[in-house]
Amino acid sequence: MRMTTSQLRAKQIAELQAEQSAYDKRIEEAMQSAGYARCALAEDLYELLEIRPEHRTRKSRNGETMQVASDKDESIRSARLLAAVAQLIEPAT
Repeated sequence: MRMTTSQLRAKQIAELQAEQSAYDKRIEEAMQSAGYARCALAEDLYELLEIRPEHRTRKSRNGETMQVASDKDESIRSARLLAAVAQLIEPAT
């Protein structure tokens, strides 16, 4: 018996969903193992290029001044790292 157009499309959608699910699983597994290495690499580059985290001064309730992180997701620091690496690579290209 021949499949209808709707059945063919449903089969294609199911196959694509299975492929996407398998791909997502592979990415998740890779992130679990590679994520640590990537994080370590970024930390080493921060240290090597002397890129410090963003902090701001804040006064506590009892009047003491303290440093607190102002870039909790490290997007500013990461952008500074990228700029530093790009500046190092630029003369080579």
